[in-house]
Order: sequence, then C-alpha cells, then structure tokens
Amino acid sequence: MTIPAAAAIALAFGLGAVVVVGGTGPLRPWLVAALAAGAATFPLTVSLAASIQALLASVFGWGPDAIAMTLGAGIAGAVVTAVVNEVFKLAAALLVWTFARSRTTVVFGAAAGAGFAVVGAYQVIHLALLALALPISSASSFILSLLQQMAFVAASSASTALAAYGAVRNRAGLYLGAVIVLQSFLLVFGLLFELRVYSNTAWTILDIAAAGALVVGALILDRRPPADAALAPAA
Repeated sequence: MTIPAAAAIALAFGLGAVVVVGGTGPLRPWLVAALAAGAATFPLTVSLAASIQALLASVFGWGPDAIAMTLGAGIAGAVVTAVVNEVFKLAAALLVWTFARSRTTVVFGAAAGAGFAVVGAYQVIHLALLALALPISSASSFILSLLQQMAFVAASSASTALAAYGAVRNRAGLYLGAVIVLQSFLLVFGLLFELRVYSNTAWTILDIAAAGALVVGALILDRRPPADAALAPAA
C-alpha cells in the first residue's frame, strides 16, 4: 500500500503546485503533457548530474563520498545538479508550450516543474512511509518529510515558471541564472543538514521559506501585463 499512497501524496503536491503557481483550474491536455514532460526529465537529470559530478570528482581528486559529506565538493555538486535540473525542466516546459500555441508560459513552466518534482517526491515519500513502520521512526519525522517534499515540489514548479517567464522576454539567462542560484541554496540546505549543522526542523523551515519566496515571485510576475504575445506561436 505504500507505493500507491506515496504516488497519491506526491501527485497531490504536484497538482496543487500547478493550481497555485500556474493559476489554473482543471488540467487541460497540454498541461498534462507538460506535467508528463517534466516527469520524464527527472531520470535524465539524475543520470547526467551524477556523471558530471563523477567527472569533477575525478578531475579534483575527490573521494567517493566528498560531494555528499564535505562542504566544498557538496556545493559544487549542488550547483551542477541545479544547473542540469533547471535547464532540462525549462526545455520540457518550452517544448510543450510551443506545440500548445499558448500565449502564456508561466503555467507550462509550473506544470513541467511540478511533474519533475513529483517523481523525486514520490521516491522520498515512499521511503518515509516504509520507515514509518519501523520502531525507531516517529510521526513528527514523517510529517517533516512530507513538508520538505511539499516545499520541493512548490519550489521546482515556481522556479521553472520563473525561468519560462524570462525565456520569452529575452531574459532567459537572467531568470534561469537566478533560479539556479536559488535551487542551489535549497540543495545546500540539505547538505548542511547531512553535515549536522542544524536539525531536521530547521532544514524544513528553510526549505519552506525558500519555496515560499519562489512561489510569491512567480505569482507576482504572472500578474504583470503579458509581454510575450508577439513571441507566442500563432493561434
């Protein structure tokens, strides 16, 4: 039962992010396609980021656990992961947006980013549900895991929405660079927890605060007068 439960929770987080960040109601076919495209990029980014990190470790002579257990190598690994993730998510969003012939990109970015994060959130939630059955587990740790994954999905959705917003306004580098920096910080938050710099509760609070900032930014920009109508494919 843990697999369907984890999938349902992760998907609920994803759909909620699309509704809040994208400002949309029931998912239309093209938004479902964007959600699926984002999900499809997840295993690709994991493989590519791991390959680049392994290359960096070889070049700099890092040990096998350096990226996960040391600050300097861990920050480098976080930046690599953030770059790969954001580029692939943005590409998925823009690909579906182009075929959809829509005048807005934010909702497609929100959907692709949410789809990407749903896959990762499902994996973590599944493990958290399995751990919940162990005697050493606690309800509080499970709730913190859920909150962290909710923040992860919201941040991924909002960051791709922001990157897509910039991409059609000839500011792709600026917006993509900004969300890469913010996502790098989110990954470093997790690294600092692994290094026992602070507690799981503090990590959760930081995650929620950062995700909230990204969501607010996406919502503010989405309410500005559309400037990409001329760039959108003809209806």
